[in-house]
Amino acid sequence: MDHVWTIVMAGGVGSRFWPMSRAARPKQLLDLFGDGPMLRTTVERVLPLCPFERQVPVIGEVLRAAVHAILPEVPHDNVLCEPVGRNTAPAIGWAARHIVERDPDAILMVLPADQHVADVVAYQAVCERALRVARDMDAIVTLGIPPTRPETGYGYIRRGDPVGDGVFRVARFEEKPPLETAAAYLADGGYDWNAGSFFMPARLFLDELARFEPALASGLAGLTPENLQDQYPTLTKISVDYAVMERSERVLVVPGSFGWSDVGSWRSLWDFRADGATTFARGDVIEVDGGGNVLFAADGGLVAAVGVRDLVVVHTRDATLVCPREEAQRAKDAVTALEAAGRKEHL
Repeated sequence: MDHVWTIVMAGGVGSRFWPMSRAARPKQLLDLFGDGPMLRTTVERVLPLCPFERQVPVIGEVLRAAVHAILPEVPHDNVLCEPVGRNTAPAIGWAARHIVERDPDAILMVLPADQHVADVVAYQAVCERALRVARDMDAIVTLGIPPTRPETGYGYIRRGDPVGDGVFRVARFEEKPPLETAAAYLADGGYDWNAGSFFMPARLFLDELARFEPALASGLAGLTPENLQDQYPTLTKISVDYAVMERSERVLVVPGSFGWSDVGSWRSLWDFRADGATTFARGDVIEVDGGGNVLFAADGGLVAAVGVRDLVVVHTRDATLVCPREEAQRAKDAVTALEAAGRKEHL
């Protein structure tokens, strides 16, 4: 495992977590669970497999100082700052090229910075297995999470033929389904949630990227520190799923259960409420004659909820969000409205 490197995808905005998530403090820098910023917990949970020296966060330029403060152990040269976001395929490709120049035999873990894992030991075991499969079978391995409910907010992976004990070919990737389809996937038993985490030899990924997206691969090959600001914005804007994962014949899936959530909106926190509680509460919160809520008080404020159910209430120093719990994804609509109104002070 001396050639394991981690690419941590941390360039998103996280508008579904407004008003806590802002341009200069996006979701991946927030401490939502009381165990530190999600970016740092992402790095720390794989330290037994990959030391700080081989961790490569990919972030937006505006986050440079904050990320150095959160991850002082990661060498500054490892932190790659995108001049502008171009989606995940360019980001991963850029990081992979950066790593291959230092370690031609690198095996990559590509991890989102904004996921929650309840059972870290089980997670580490699954990641180690995925790395060994990627190395030994020269394959791209994705993590699949056996579904526990008909979830419409996640993409799915259809398992194909087994190629080893607990290792399967990927038959196909499925987009986020409507409820009826998600229920059918759950009943079928052959589908996993797509965790968006990938394990692969760096050279294999770069070869597949060049095969399917030659213009993007060529643009990445031409990047230099001197032309980064001008060249990077011209790269093809495409997700790694569309660019490689859905087109390659070298993709396998390793299913694993370890209490996973992609923490996609305020609603997802409700799944992490305390045992026996009907409400997720964090900070200075008072609830009277209510339940089913997500109540979050930040920056020293108080949230008092009386006689209300199934709401999200998030209070910060300068803004408050109130919405139905099951419509928490629409927090991003508040961001859109603020942008249209020119309210930059709240973005």
